[in-house]
Amino acid sequence: MALAAAVKAMPSCAAVRAWTPQQKCYRNLMRSLRDAYYAERSTLFWARHRVRIEFYKFSTADVTAEVQQLVGVGNEIAAFIGEHMKTSVDRIVSHNETMLKLSVREAKRFREEFMRKEHQHESWCKQKIKTILQRRPNPPYPFC
Repeated sequence: MALAAAVKAMPSCAAVRAWTPQQKCYRNLMRSLRDAYYAERSTLFWARHRVRIEFYKFSTADVTAEVQQLVGVGNEIAAFIGEHMKTSVDRIVSHNETMLKLSVREAKRFREEFMRKEHQHESWCKQKIKTILQRRPNPPYPFC
């Protein structure tokens, strides 16, 4: 009986462990990066590493407006990655089926074209992300 009374007296876990907007933003970024690079482990590692460094740079930001702007930019990048960079298994499967139907010479040409388009799309996405990142304020002193 005492245990039941103690459990009722404790605040709910949701109230105690409410996530801050920064934590939600970080989680959204990590999820979108995982969806984009889950097949490329080293790329996923370095993308996550860069996000951690950027969060560390701005960890001392105290001005509420700056923090809200940074969280907004981070959420916008997470949404962009989730929309434009998410790995499509259906596209990969259809590519592999097409490769099986083609002759060797045509398959090589098809693969080169596919890889070229993938590279162009990746560089377009990185350029868009850099454009989004230009809207954030400068980091505090040691990182300027």
